[in-house]
Amino acid sequence: MNRLVLLFNILLLPSMLMAAEGGGSHGPDFMGLVWRIIVFVVFVAILYKLLKDPFINFLDNRTKQIEESIENAEKAKENAEIELTNYKLKLQQMEKELQTMKERAKKQADSERKNILEDAENNIAKLKKSTEDMIQSDLDRAKAELREEAAKLAFELAEQKIEKRLTDDMQKRLVKNYIAKIGVTN
Repeated sequence: MNRLVLLFNILLLPSMLMAAEGGGSHGPDFMGLVWRIIVFVVFVAILYKLLKDPFINFLDNRTKQIEESIENAEKAKENAEIELTNYKLKLQQMEKELQTMKERAKKQADSERKNILEDAENNIAKLKKSTEDMIQSDLDRAKAELREEAAKLAFELAEQKIEKRLTDDMQKRLVKNYIAKIGVTN
C-alpha cells in the first residue's frame, strides 16, 4: 500500500511543479518535455522495480500451475486409459463367462429334456402294460362270466327240453335204469 502511495506522489510531483511555475512562456516548452520524459522513465523504472518480482513470481506460479495441470491431466488420461483397458478385459471375461454359462445351461436343458422324454416313455410303457393287463384281466373275467352264463343257459335249455320230452313213463324207466346201474356197480 505504501508503495502505491509513493508511486502516486512521484507521478503527480512533476505536474505540481509545472503548475507552480505558472507556465508563463509561449513557445515550445523543451524543459517540460524533458521533465515529462524523465518522469516517464523514472515511473517505468519504479514500476519495473516494484512489479518485476511479483510479476515474475506470478508468471512462474502460473507456469507451474499450468505445468501441474498438464501433468495431472496426462496422469488422469493414463489412468483413464488403464481403467478403460481393464474394463475392456473385464467385459471380455464376462462375455466369455456368459457364453460358458449359456452353453452349460443349454447342455443342462438338453439333458433334462432327454431325461423327461425317457421318463415319459417309461411311464407310457408302464401305463400301456398296465392297461393291457387290465384289459386282459377284464377279458378273461368276461369270458369266464360268459362261459358260466352259457353253461347256465345251456343247462336251463336242456332242462326245458328234457322236461318237454320227458313223460312220467320215461321218468320211471330212467329211474329204474339208474337204480339198476347203481346196484350193478355196488
